[in-house]
Amino acid sequence: MNDLGYQTVCAVCHGFDGKEINFKDPPKAEYVGTVCKKNPWEGLHKIRFGQPGVGMVALTALGIDTAVDILAYCQSLPAK
Repeated sequence: MNDLGYQTVCAVCHGFDGKEINFKDPPKAEYVGTVCKKNPWEGLHKIRFGQPGVGMVALTALGIDTAVDILAYCQSLPAK
């Protein structure tokens, strides 16, 4: 599993363990790993096309193979 794409692009905001941003209100937790494990299509869509309104950029220029590699790595991150 290649983590270079995640570590280079995504970890700046999401943290190296994917837990820098909690997408839910406490005490619930939803992190990058949670989303990518629960709904891989949503995770891939966010990786490729970004998240409007929060500054997450689209990574379409990296290509689908890199996006799938990033998704696979995100699925290995902690969900809680």
